[in-house]
Amino acid sequence: MKRWQQVAQIGGFEFRRFFKWKQELFSLVLMAALFGISAGWGVLKSSLEESHTVAVVAPFELPGLPQIQWQPVADLEVARAALADGTYSGVLEISADAEQGYGAQLWASNRASWQERVQQVVQGVLQQRKLSALPLSPEQVQLVNTPVNVTVTISRDDASQDVEASTAIPLLILVSIMVGVFGSFGLMMTAITQEKQQRVTEQLLTLITPSEWMDGKILGITLHCLKSMLTVVIIMVLVTVLMSVIKGGVTNLPPISPSVVATSVLFALIGLVMINAMMAGFAATIDDPNHSGRTAVMLIPALFVGAGFGIMDSPQGILAQVLSWFPLTSFAVMPVRVADGGVAWWEVAGSLAVLVFATYIIRSAAVRVFRMGITMYGKEPSWRMMGRALIGRKLS
Repeated sequence: MKRWQQVAQIGGFEFRRFFKWKQELFSLVLMAALFGISAGWGVLKSSLEESHTVAVVAPFELPGLPQIQWQPVADLEVARAALADGTYSGVLEISADAEQGYGAQLWASNRASWQERVQQVVQGVLQQRKLSALPLSPEQVQLVNTPVNVTVTISRDDASQDVEASTAIPLLILVSIMVGVFGSFGLMMTAITQEKQQRVTEQLLTLITPSEWMDGKILGITLHCLKSMLTVVIIMVLVTVLMSVIKGGVTNLPPISPSVVATSVLFALIGLVMINAMMAGFAATIDDPNHSGRTAVMLIPALFVGAGFGIMDSPQGILAQVLSWFPLTSFAVMPVRVADGGVAWWEVAGSLAVLVFATYIIRSAAVRVFRMGITMYGKEPSWRMMGRALIGRKLS
């Protein structure tokens, strides 16, 4: 059997090993529920919030507020005494006099979210009364209250004018890549350490070479992670549409060009191959994942994706440009820059070439570490031994 056939067979086994229809359906339902709860938490929270009665000592009436019932009272001490026995949820005292000053104080028996809404309303009302006490005409008061409108226009021809879309698309890309990286960590750790603990490595190495074994695992787990990334994207889009329908609004999904999709998938694919090669080589050096102190090291690749989140506010800045060429972070940063627009084709091609070359070098080094670690039982190789294996020097 040829090498590519061996790798494809192992890759197919690894993919089917972790792809279970029942688990996938359960994961889809669970993820959809979690995304739906997070997206609709505010609506659910406000709909289930109980009404609160607040005693008010003030020289004027307050505007209405959802779930808040104002109860005018004359005696502050009596109202505070009633607060202790649960008659009121809060007691609000307002002083709004130009001579005595403007201020308010709210007493409550416990901390709750409705207190922030009361604070915002009272601040707005007192601000308006302060302006009304000044010798200003209604037109001048309205002019002071009108915020200054600042419009930002991006002059690039390919720049999107929708600010929310320019933020949502990179965020969607980074979240899906992060899901793929964390999925790689869990699956690669499980696949390799279980086989080491079951002592089946000797039998497998009589049939296949260490590089074929590792490449097959990389292929199968990378495909499984791409499937997980696609699932996350679909669920996020569906939940967004569903929440818009529930709120009665119009769903306007941001336009995504085919070039952005192709670039994101290509960089994510090669990036996952690179990350999985790192994890495969390192996981082979772990003897027992339950007691090894090296397990946390495999979480380092998540920092590479974190670089993408760090440059979202300035995707065309100098730091973003540098990170989009650095191979350990380019698979997460370059798709964000491409989604923002304004990236020349030669930048994408050059960054991709550097990423492919770095992936080849890392995979070659990972094979040497994998070959050394996969047959070691009872102890873990030292960092010195791993370093010598990385550079291809014989162990002394």
